[in-house]
Amino acid sequence: MELSNSSAGAAAMPQAKSPIERLIGVFVSPEPTMQDIAARPTWVVPLIILMLTGALSGYFLKDAILQTQLEAMEKRNMTAEQIEQARGTMETMMTYTAPLAPLVTTPIFYVIISGVLMLVGNLILGGETRFSTLFSITCWSGMISVLSSLVNVPIMANRQVMESATSLGSLFPAEENPSFFHNLLGQIDLFWIWWVVVMGFGIAAAYKFSTRKAMTTVFILWAIFAVVAAAIKSMFS
Repeated sequence: MELSNSSAGAAAMPQAKSPIERLIGVFVSPEPTMQDIAARPTWVVPLIILMLTGALSGYFLKDAILQTQLEAMEKRNMTAEQIEQARGTMETMMTYTAPLAPLVTTPIFYVIISGVLMLVGNLILGGETRFSTLFSITCWSGMISVLSSLVNVPIMANRQVMESATSLGSLFPAEENPSFFHNLLGQIDLFWIWWVVVMGFGIAAAYKFSTRKAMTTVFILWAIFAVVAAAIKSMFS
């Protein structure tokens, strides 16, 4: 009888999704996919994809990044001669740093996000889960940003700008000195919202929170991030 019950329990457990199934599921069925990821955390595959995407994005956007930095120099009233002197050095540096930096900064970025989620979920909201679970959820939900790069990087490279074409900021004419409000609109992006929703399903699964509680948590955190990012961008633009 015990054997029979064990067999029945094993049969009742859903089969683990493969990396390909998870990759597809993040987009088409995020809630059950995040439940599977929370139950069986893995992060190597999505992190490698994110790092490679970041490196390729940096490679194709290096000219746009350089142009943005040169424009910032002009706003600081640097002379044409000073800017031209800096251009050569920056072009050389950008050739290497633009594609290589994401290989380092991407893991750090996702570790920080996971740490913030754990701080809020475990200490503030009284839940309990492991860092590895949150890191896995964060990395897999980041697959939305891969699609965002596929859509936005070609447009940004063509326009020589570093503003997402799928944000509200792109709906308004670019300003020479963008206001805080314009920068804030730039943080409200279709893919960011999609990413936050997917992450919300993951938080609900990891902490056994209600979907409403998890979504409220991640959207509040995203709103705080958006305001801070817009403020920092306004300070240096």
